[in-house]
Amino acid sequence: MKYRLPASPSGLFVYGALLVAWATLAVCVFCPVWTAHAQGTGSIGLTVVNGTTGQPMAGHEVLLLNHSAEEGPDQTIARVVTDGEGRYEFTGLAADGSHYVIATRYLEIPYLTGHIPLVPGTGRVDTLLQVFEITTDESALVHSAVHLVIDAGPEVLNVTEIIVVENRGILTFAPPPGVGLGLIYNLPAAAFGLQPMMEGLQHTERGLLFSAPVPPGVSRIVYAYNVDRASIDHRFNRQMDYDVERVQVLVSPSSQTVTATNLTNDGVQQIAADEYLLLSNRVGVGKGMSVEVAFPRVLAWQDVMKWGMLGFVVLIVAAGLVVGIRVRPEQPDEPPALSDLSPEDERKYAAIVQALAALDDQFAEGGLNADAYRTRRARLKDRALRLRQPGSGDG
Repeated sequence: MKYRLPASPSGLFVYGALLVAWATLAVCVFCPVWTAHAQGTGSIGLTVVNGTTGQPMAGHEVLLLNHSAEEGPDQTIARVVTDGEGRYEFTGLAADGSHYVIATRYLEIPYLTGHIPLVPGTGRVDTLLQVFEITTDESALVHSAVHLVIDAGPEVLNVTEIIVVENRGILTFAPPPGVGLGLIYNLPAAAFGLQPMMEGLQHTERGLLFSAPVPPGVSRIVYAYNVDRASIDHRFNRQMDYDVERVQVLVSPSSQTVTATNLTNDGVQQIAADEYLLLSNRVGVGKGMSVEVAFPRVLAWQDVMKWGMLGFVVLIVAAGLVVGIRVRPEQPDEPPALSDLSPEDERKYAAIVQALAALDDQFAEGGLNADAYRTRRARLKDRALRLRQPGSGDG
């Protein structure tokens, strides 16, 4: 019976949902009737009924618990047995704002009322506690809502799931203990760090198994896990294991720019002291269908290093190409082919080539000194080059 206020935004949402559930249960299901009394003590009138058969539970043992301190243990005030009409009245109880809870067991299934506060001036409070026959048939169970609370960190998504299951029958769904039966939920890809937040949840080869009893009315299944953003390409996908009447996704921080599949963006919503971006689907999602939320990419330091090294290599290669182009020696223009010369220039060109060959022979035989050889050879070469320039003639 302990309830601790979670520290994370996801936990605040869970706590708020559970608090609303308790208030609704206390007001709408058990319908306590308040009578005025000006004394410092009050009383609780209890009736225990079999909700399946409608018969009162005569001679049934119940416990009265005091739940005044959130952090402390429940204190057992009384252990009593109901009369022939399934009733009992607890008297002389402190009406100082204390909260009381009445608990019992039937067919090994625990049942309890909501919080019953006795404030100064309270006289008698009448409340009803129902127990039920059991079944292993889950056909009366309806998944009325799935709430996904996503805290988006730079590298990891912290996800809390709150699955609302309604038992719309008159029997408690109670899987046989120890045989692995119950409701099965599959975690999204790349999920790790599973944190069950209630009894009856365990991770099995078939998936996440919820094997706790589900009595008629509303029950909530709550658990949390983490997802590595990079491993899912920053796209969170949740496939429905059952038909779901309503899906809500709350994203924190609310400034996240996301795109969603099978969800409508309902804008920023205030929950307690925190803001969330609300994405919802009010028309239901069938079994096997998915909802998806795509988050903006966040460059991790590994990505920065990888792309930085790649950019450095590209710069080095580009610089090498530029330097190579700049130091490459200029190639002289190709002279025109001999076929482009006129017959007269072609004759002159051949004569110059022969004169160059004779000059080389004369120099090799020692008939010319070096200075005279270089001067005459340069003159012949110049005439040959001018001949190979179109329209220049011999000059």
